[in-house]
Amino acid sequence: VVPSQWPSIAAAVEAAEEGALIQVQPNHVEQLLQPLILDKNICLAGPADNSALIQGEGLIVAGGKSLSSVVLSRLRFQITGGPALLLAGGCSVERCEVECAGGVGVEVAAHSEVRILRSVVRDCQVGISLAGGAASALLEGTHIERCACGLALTGLDVEEGWGDVLAPLSGASLTLNEADLRLRAWSVREKGGVMRHAPLGEEISLCGWPYEQCNVVVPTDRGPVVLHINGGKVNATLWDDEDEGTAESEGDAQDSSFHEVDLSKA
Repeated sequence: VVPSQWPSIAAAVEAAEEGALIQVQPNHVEQLLQPLILDKNICLAGPADNSALIQGEGLIVAGGKSLSSVVLSRLRFQITGGPALLLAGGCSVERCEVECAGGVGVEVAAHSEVRILRSVVRDCQVGISLAGGAASALLEGTHIERCACGLALTGLDVEEGWGDVLAPLSGASLTLNEADLRLRAWSVREKGGVMRHAPLGEEISLCGWPYEQCNVVVPTDRGPVVLHINGGKVNATLWDDEDEGTAESEGDAQDSSFHEVDLSKA
């Protein structure tokens, strides 16, 4: 229990054994002067009223790989610079409130398995950043608001046609963000198995997701692809350069005949 013989969360984490439960008392305020590393399987739980507050530096989760390796529950984070939570191992974030002025609220590293459930992320440069694609995290009942970018997704891998690739993330709600969903480093697998990759450094921002249907043309190294995004479902349609050229030729022909008619009337 914090505070008790352990005056701080940092002291309790240092003394904790594998599988320990650290219960934080109501209205406890912890000022972290350096990031707190959770490299063992523990549960860090705040009071039912979410009145325990962690300020200053953020937390780094680097425990086991399973979703229940580290559990963060009913805690408030007010971090400057961020990320407030850097999740580089298995972790469940439940009923927490995360604010990170000028930084990332929750950063999920590649190859991590994470659940962010019934939590609130607000007032961040990026609310939640996923580096391992949509399958790396489950967002259910989590609300992201007042961020420059609500959800940043790096490594979206879709197949030609329809798929449920965004389904694990579509349980989140996003409001009052400058951009709700930002895509980077996407790839599209054609039905024949050929992979199309996004140009280096390219990104696409969308507003209205997941409530509104979004259509966007994304560039790849083998030509553009049209993504139709409807909640957790994504349809990828290849944009054939030959079809585009044909359409342009037909348009030129129509314009030419139109001018010829005008000239004959004159």
